[in-house]
Amino acid sequence: MIREMTGKRDAHERLPELIAAAVRVFTREGYRLARMSDVAAEMGLSEAAIYRYVGSKEGLFVLAIRHALLLEDLPAGDLPLSPASLAATVAEARDFIAEVVPFGALADALSGQGPGDTAAELEKILRELFELEARTREAADMLERSARELPEMADLLNAGIRAPLLAALTEYLGGRAEAGTLRRTPDTAATARLVLETLTWFARHRFSDPDGAAIPADLAADTAVDALVHALVPASPVSASPVSASPVSASTAPASTVPAGAR
Repeated sequence: MIREMTGKRDAHERLPELIAAAVRVFTREGYRLARMSDVAAEMGLSEAAIYRYVGSKEGLFVLAIRHALLLEDLPAGDLPLSPASLAATVAEARDFIAEVVPFGALADALSGQGPGDTAAELEKILRELFELEARTREAADMLERSARELPEMADLLNAGIRAPLLAALTEYLGGRAEAGTLRRTPDTAATARLVLETLTWFARHRFSDPDGAAIPADLAADTAVDALVHALVPASPVSASPVSASPVSASTAPASTVPAGAR
């Protein structure tokens, strides 16, 4: 039976449910095919009831981006809400990400405040990145799906979110390789992408594979982190002097230095 909202207070209390429903619909259908009636059906409401929350599909999409991905407080203004435009939200999201990336252990490592144990430092960085990917899984899946249709979302995803994180990872890996505490690889930027894509698959994309989805979260994190740490941390300290960036021969390298495959 369709339930209608009975008061402003009840409607505000259901905003988290509305945003969660919108994220699911936009992820499943994409922005262009998603309809307000689809979101209403997810919530068990009439389509007219959804318009009491927000006046348009773009407004609902903006709410989903701002509050599911950026983890902002929910708005407390009068209903229906009047979110900023999509263009303004994309610009704000890029500014926000530029301010907070790098973060946590990665920021500490780049500022010289990390621990002396590079293996422990790297593990902490990887676990924080895995946790971020896992915690924002539904919102990130929505952005990836919408990026196929909306150029501004593709730009936000690639240039606004991934590029700063990849740049920070590349700087970190390159610096530790120069210091001799991480392995040198053929291309540091490509290695940073390998790290991020491996964590992304185990934290988020494994759910698109029935066998992958069956892997418990803790085991997924432990597996990805263990493989990456053993791929990047040398069995013994290496020389910090410049060397040719050529692949290590599998026949002469210790087993622990052979990178694990991603995907």
